[in-house]
Amino acid sequence: MAPKTTRKASAKRARSPEGISKDASITHPHKRSKTSVSEVASSTTVSAVADVAPATERSEPAAAASSALAGKFDLYMMDLQFLSEPYLAAGKSEPQFAKLYDAIQKVQTKSDYTARCIIPAAPFAKDGQLQDRGSRDPMECMPFDIDITSLELVDKLSFSAAENLKFLTPPKTGPGITGRTKLADESHCGIQSAGGVFRMKHAWTGKGVDGADVEIFEGYFSFRVAYSGLYRRKGHGSGGERAFAFWAVRARRNAAGEEIGLNEKK
Repeated sequence: MAPKTTRKASAKRARSPEGISKDASITHPHKRSKTSVSEVASSTTVSAVADVAPATERSEPAAAASSALAGKFDLYMMDLQFLSEPYLAAGKSEPQFAKLYDAIQKVQTKSDYTARCIIPAAPFAKDGQLQDRGSRDPMECMPFDIDITSLELVDKLSFSAAENLKFLTPPKTGPGITGRTKLADESHCGIQSAGGVFRMKHAWTGKGVDGADVEIFEGYFSFRVAYSGLYRRKGHGSGGERAFAFWAVRARRNAAGEEIGLNEKK
């Protein structure tokens, strides 16, 4: 059974990208908080962005190499209003993935995102990595380093009934990747236990302005933390949880062609 979310991020209020990464969005480390992991509001918003050339719909399925579920990805919560509105555009009977991609690309150019992850290539000789801006150590005021373990490719990735409720439209069953989330530093003195799930699948392929394939992925992430006596005595409560459905796109590349995203552990 998928864990329930202690607090759902608001999709109605938009903050500037600068406000997301400042310490002002974090609960004060010496004030009592029952759900300090989930107290950070939606980690991705936008006020004004530069125009970006639009993507176009592509009817053909993506090539296997293009759709491989490996590499660096930027994740965006589905209940963000500035993304959900173009996705479920008024007067349209089907989700508008090309419009969604354009909206994501605009904020991605501002280095704005909800979470970032790295998925290794199959057969998964090592774990994946993830950082969620809303899953923070209440003492360090920094995102937890999260490992994605027990990675597995499946022919038909499906989501539980509780997970499906987080999606704006029911996700189609198809090939995907599934794994478990855990705290990278299992010896952390302030954490008694931590864990959750990670699932992701390919959702759409279109054409960018340069004619190259562009993709959107969709999935579900959860991470529940139980604090140790040390953190409880400091007034941080018993722990908290993050759980949300997301869209993901591949990390941007710099002028040298290198991916801009989460730094890979050595």
